[in-house]
Amino acid sequence: QLSPIVTIEENFDSVLVPPNHVSRKKSDTYYLNKKQVLRTHTTAHEMELLAGHDEFITSGDVYRRDEIDQYHYPVFHQMEAVRVFQPEHFAVPQHDVQMVQTANDLKLTLEGLVKHLFGAVEMRWIDAYFPFTFPSFELEILYEGKWLEMLGCGVLHPTILKNAGKKPDEIAWAAGLGLERFAMKLFDIRLSYPNMLGDCSLYFLLG
Repeated sequence: QLSPIVTIEENFDSVLVPPNHVSRKKSDTYYLNKKQVLRTHTTAHEMELLAGHDEFITSGDVYRRDEIDQYHYPVFHQMEAVRVFQPEHFAVPQHDVQMVQTANDLKLTLEGLVKHLFGAVEMRWIDAYFPFTFPSFELEILYEGKWLEMLGCGVLHPTILKNAGKKPDEIAWAAGLGLERFAMKLFDIRLSYPNMLGDCSLYFLLG
């Protein structure tokens, strides 16, 4: 029931997207007015949900000004998962050790998801950058002879937790994935955009 119309603060500022980040440009984001946009990621609801939850999954339609081709469309669906750990979750009190354990839990969780969906595929973790997580990672799988990026994730930035009212010693991870990307590979789907007789409908075709 989360609205796809969000404020600039929710979509960018609250998740630490820098003022000069390319995603803020009107060529990348649909601005409704000076204060509101169509959400570019479900992360726009992260601050709101962290205020009342320690574990949650969000999913919904997101909007970006992408060029239309067989892999991209201006509307797609994203899912995000967040998990917050309290100090009692850890046997060792050192913060650095807890960070490593949080990242390991994140990776094991996502590897389990990918194995459940794709079977025993080869996987690798790539260091990445996202404004709202540190450290940040991307998970790739070897699929049909090619390395394919499946999702982005990381340990949630402590500033976000602080601004959401979480305790200073709490740690969290967050992960986001595009549902169409998974569906296209799992079910051998390609995208087609016929333009005959003015028909601009979106078709999902089984390969």
